[in-house]
Amino acid sequence: MRDGDTVARLGGDEFVILADGLGRADAQDLAVRLRNEIIQPIRAEGRAVRVGASFGIGWAHCGMTADEVLKSADERMYVEKRSRPKQHRRAG
Repeated sequence: MRDGDTVARLGGDEFVILADGLGRADAQDLAVRLRNEIIQPIRAEGRAVRVGASFGIGWAHCGMTADEVLKSADERMYVEKRSRPKQHRRAG
């Protein structure tokens, strides 16, 4: 993240980052770096716990509303989710 970037919680487990001026490669790099930080295991009640994250990158174009940009990013996030291999969870 850079000075001037904005992080906001939309609700529940949805967050948005406004990072003005990033090109596609830099936006992808930011998503990869954030995911790598998020997936690090944390200790909870003596157990290692991992969480995951899905990212959708949206681009604002002249005349688009904020809702349109968010919808675009949301659609891309679901494309990413569907393209990942299914992971099996172990009961606890």
